[in-house]
Amino acid sequence: MPTLGVHGVEHRASLSHPAMDSSFLRMHTLISGLGDLNWSLNGWTAFTLVAEILSLLTIPSVLLQRRGQSLSALAWILCLIGLPFFGVLLWWGLGRSHLKRKRRKRRTARLTVTKGFVTLRPPGVEDEGGAALFPALRFPEEDAGGIFPAVKGNRARLLVDGAQTYTALQEMILSARHHAHLLFYIWQKDATGRYFRDLLAERARAGVQVRVLLDAMGAGGAAGRFMDPLREAGGRVAVFMPTRYLRRSLSLNFRNHRKIAVVDGRFGYTGGLNIGDEYMGEWRDMGLRLAGPAVSQLQEVFLDDWYFATGEACADPAYFEGAAAPPGGAEGVAATCAMLAGGPDTIDNPTLDTFFMGITMSSERVWITTPYLAPSPDVLTALRTASYRGVDVRLLVPRRSDSRLVQLAGRSFYPALLRAGVRVYEYLPAVLHGKTWIFDREHLAIGSANLDNRSFKLNFEITCFLRSAEAAAEMAALYERDLAHAEEILFDPFERRGTWTQIKESAANLLGPLL
Repeated sequence: MPTLGVHGVEHRASLSHPAMDSSFLRMHTLISGLGDLNWSLNGWTAFTLVAEILSLLTIPSVLLQRRGQSLSALAWILCLIGLPFFGVLLWWGLGRSHLKRKRRKRRTARLTVTKGFVTLRPPGVEDEGGAALFPALRFPEEDAGGIFPAVKGNRARLLVDGAQTYTALQEMILSARHHAHLLFYIWQKDATGRYFRDLLAERARAGVQVRVLLDAMGAGGAAGRFMDPLREAGGRVAVFMPTRYLRRSLSLNFRNHRKIAVVDGRFGYTGGLNIGDEYMGEWRDMGLRLAGPAVSQLQEVFLDDWYFATGEACADPAYFEGAAAPPGGAEGVAATCAMLAGGPDTIDNPTLDTFFMGITMSSERVWITTPYLAPSPDVLTALRTASYRGVDVRLLVPRRSDSRLVQLAGRSFYPALLRAGVRVYEYLPAVLHGKTWIFDREHLAIGSANLDNRSFKLNFEITCFLRSAEAAAEMAALYERDLAHAEEILFDPFERRGTWTQIKESAANLLGPLL
């Protein structure tokens, strides 16, 4: 006759089997146990569930935005799965680009304002020998907007650290009679920041047109009331791509990392230094002062960014007349120069492509100074294979860094580089922040771009490529002077570092595509 089991489950004794009875009892015990856990939907459970669902829903966005970048996509997916809540915030705040919309807006702005620039460029100064670094560069039209022709007839002066750089900037600003244009990623609200703010305000009161463009993330604090004395004096202050926390994009990527100063179209500055007290002793950096036709290229980059930020078009001959030839008695050595203004508004960032070509086309030496070492696989391969070809490849990086995470990630690349014969040095006295490249005997580059994914893919950067045997020799002498204050990393001792250290470096390396 039928019998009723636990919780009214019906079964027939005649069909009973020891294995079936055992399985039934285990299932019953499991169900009863789950019931005893009292699964109440408390706040933490709901939070975790929502975070995991949002992470899963975010994965398609990662796959679409990182098409063709498998390592970057995988890193972001692992981040979403491992840290669902923070991963979602990081992706929508730092990772997602809305690149098509931004690229269209930037390209439209560039086409609008740069049409007038072409006719204002100094005539007859292009170097017939080709680009400052390569004999020919044929980038796609959409990527070629920030790539300028090589121009001869310039005077270039290397600037070491804050003392030389700020003295040069001070002299430039004091000489201004028509305009002073400055663009900086960081402008600190310290003694140095106040000094240059007040110096510009003084020139503005004297009738000089002063325009200052600051990145919203790097210098957003200084762009507010701190700059009111300059505004009250008649100067203009604008912010590049303000962050909008309640909008669709947090705009934490696509920062304007450039450092530019142009005075009267006659003098220009670019390099790695921002405006702040730290560059007066704590940090080691390099800048470049220019006079001559290349200054008009810096002017174009500034005015393009200014138009994008403010809508004010400044295609006026008055901003370009001073660049026709170097002023009499201009300091520095003779150089052929070409500016490269790369950024994420292009499909393939020409900054990465140009440095890649510089490495692969060099036949004698590639000496690089970079504060942040997070090379993409193709750049890492270019460095290694250049060493295989017998090129003297050296990397100078900081022992003390302002970003511990990036430094750990950078050290994870040392073994592959050292095995290939690349020589790696860590600078000891100060925080190394310079971004310089020496290719062979007469080519060099100075600018704002680091050897990392952020500079090559995510930020707007400016680099001046120079062809000058004198400038390259001077830079090489400075490089060797810095090596005298650095420790060379050797493969065997480096491999004997602690296991925990290696684990931390490898973990940081996983974030390389995100850095």
